[in-house]
This record gives sequence, C-alpha cells and structure tokens, in this order.
Amino acid sequence: MRRHHHLILLLALIFGATAIAVYMFGPRWLSFGAGAAATVIGIHVALVALALAFGASLVGFATWLHRGFLMKSDTAGEGSRVIHRARGYDLFVWVLLFGRERAFREKTLDLARLAEGESVLDVGCGTGTLAIAAKYRVGNLGKATGVDASPEMIGRAKKKARKNGVEVDFQTAAAERLPFQDAAFDVVLSTVMLHHLPHDVRVLCIREIRRVLKPGGRFLAIDFSGSAEQRRSFVGRLHAHANFDLTQVIPLMNQAGLAQVESGPMGFHDMEFVRAAAPATSGKGAAVTTTGPRR
Repeated sequence: MRRHHHLILLLALIFGATAIAVYMFGPRWLSFGAGAAATVIGIHVALVALALAFGASLVGFATWLHRGFLMKSDTAGEGSRVIHRARGYDLFVWVLLFGRERAFREKTLDLARLAEGESVLDVGCGTGTLAIAAKYRVGNLGKATGVDASPEMIGRAKKKARKNGVEVDFQTAAAERLPFQDAAFDVVLSTVMLHHLPHDVRVLCIREIRRVLKPGGRFLAIDFSGSAEQRRSFVGRLHAHANFDLTQVIPLMNQAGLAQVESGPMGFHDMEFVRAAAPATSGKGAAVTTTGPRR
C-alpha cells in the first residue's frame, strides 16, 4: 500500500475535484474525471511493467554472461570455476550490482580497515579494480597484490594498473596455491570468490590465506549467505550462489587458526561479510603452517 501512496493520493485529488465540478457545473464533468483517473492508472501500470521488464532483462543478461564466463582452468583446482572472459567482466559486475560497484568496493575497503603502509592481498582479484583501490588506501609505503587463476583477468588487471599509474603486483595463481612466503600480508581480501571453489579446494584456500597472514593480520571474506529460502534477490538464488552460505565457512576459518571477529550483511543482494584475524603471536593453539610458498 505504501509503495503506491502517490497513486492513491492523485486519484483522491481527481475524484475530489470531479465531485466538486459535478456539483458546481453539472454531470458533464463526470466523464472528465473518469477519463483522468483511467489515464493516471494506465500510466502507472505501464511504468511498473516497464520497470519489471527492464529489471528482468538485466538479470537475464547477467545470468547469460555468468554462464558464458565460467570455464575450466589449468591453474585452478579440480572442480573450481574460473572466469576467463575478462573484457566483459566489469560490465557483468556492474549489472549484478545495478551500477553500485563503486559503493560496494568502498564498503569492502572500509570493512577491511586498511591503513597506510599495510600490505594487502586480493585473492581472486578479477580485473584488479579492488586491488588498485586498495593500493590508494595503503599509500606509497604500502603494497597491494592481486592473484587470479585466469591469465586473461591478470592481463587486464595489469593494463588497468598501468593506465592508473599505480604499482600493484598481479600474478596468475590458484587460491589454494598462493606463491608467497609465510606471514607476508597484513590483510587478505576475498570478494564473491569462495563460492566458485569446491569444498576441499576451499579448505586449502583458507589454510593458504592463514599461512600468508602476518600475526594479527586480517582476513575479510564477502560472499552470498543465508539459506536459499531466505534469499530476497534473484541473483542470490542463482544455482552457484544459492548452494553456498558464507556462514558455513566460519568453522573452516577457525580450523585454520583464524578467529571470527565480526560478520554481518553487506547491503548488496544477499551478501554478507566475515572478518577474521590471525593470532597476534604464534604459539600453542595456533594453526600449523607450512614453510615457504606452496607450489
């Protein structure tokens, strides 16, 4: 009812004005009021139908792009879904977020609590937009790195970095085999990536993230969450998204030696965030890590 209060108010004004006109000038004004009301209702219905059609077309386009992008990769683990068509990926993200991609990125960096001089790693960085934005946050004394299993994505990310005149280290690598030394980063980011990994690869990925985090380092994961029945957006009900719940990853984080700090909704579709932290010091109770990067 509240969504159409403007229509109800306009119709009430029309009927009220018509009643006054009929009383003052005769019944010939009755047809005018009926015609005006019908016109208002017709325009309203047409606008609602147009909005629904436009929204459905955007979702359909996004679904088509999503299916077309997902391909196999020699660099990723068995069963992992990798997006290779980098040229249209930014448009795909823009459609999924209904043009709010920049707001989503800024909120992600705010949640990561990046500080100047820190080192940050974006796992599954795509075309590098988030990693480049993170570089601006950490400044000249900080370091930003991005990895993705798709060589096409990394190629486009490097072009973006050169165009923006920023130094970001982009590398082609699988999330479960990060080519970095232990305790190399203050912050690790993972945005809408974990649902692309099968369970066993996801476990390895989180262990790797824990390994490359410095003592006290932070891990921010953003992805779809909640049961399929609770999802409010069409995007959240897509097959790959509906079968994944970020909250179910929290025990995997704890098993890897990360402690959950905070979680909550992102305010975009059905996505939530989980921010976890590595122990401030190594010792009893900390997860066992390997020495050096996994190959």
